[in-house]
Amino acid sequence: MNVVNQLYSNHLKNGFSLLELMTTCSIVGILLTISSPSYIKLLAENERDNTLSSLKKSLMFTRIFAIQKNENITLCPLEAGKCVKQWNKEVSIFVDSNSNQQLDKKDYLLKVIDKINVNHILTYPRNAVTYRADASLDGFQSGSFIYCLPESLDVKGKRITVSQAGRIRIRNTNNC
Repeated sequence: MNVVNQLYSNHLKNGFSLLELMTTCSIVGILLTISSPSYIKLLAENERDNTLSSLKKSLMFTRIFAIQKNENITLCPLEAGKCVKQWNKEVSIFVDSNSNQQLDKKDYLLKVIDKINVNHILTYPRNAVTYRADASLDGFQSGSFIYCLPESLDVKGKRITVSQAGRIRIRNTNNC
């Protein structure tokens, strides 16, 4: 019986009272309320950076594949097999043998990139980016991808500039 009393007595000494538990929960709640806007902003910036990193890798993949296979390779959002200017959709990379910005019967799909967050905006002034075998862009397709987040987050946008020579550069932008 003495052992049971000792265990019960230790339990009372090491436990929390309801008042202590409620105080701790209140403090945690206050801290979460204060830090949640910063956390949401951090998550949005992280998502933006990950999306741009994925896009940059895809552009580099397209360029390298064009050089290696000595083919025209196109990166664009497809709708009914044709390149469209809706960059918020899934973006496809495909062999575009006749460089017409369409996924024809003799062309084949290489990779598909997921669409971006519905609340975010990705724009590019052209329907497609087509790399030639010499690593340059086909025609006058140079421009800047501009990635913007909702204004309520107060986060700067970023852009990926693609030169006519096919080189890629990421910078901050105020064009949102």
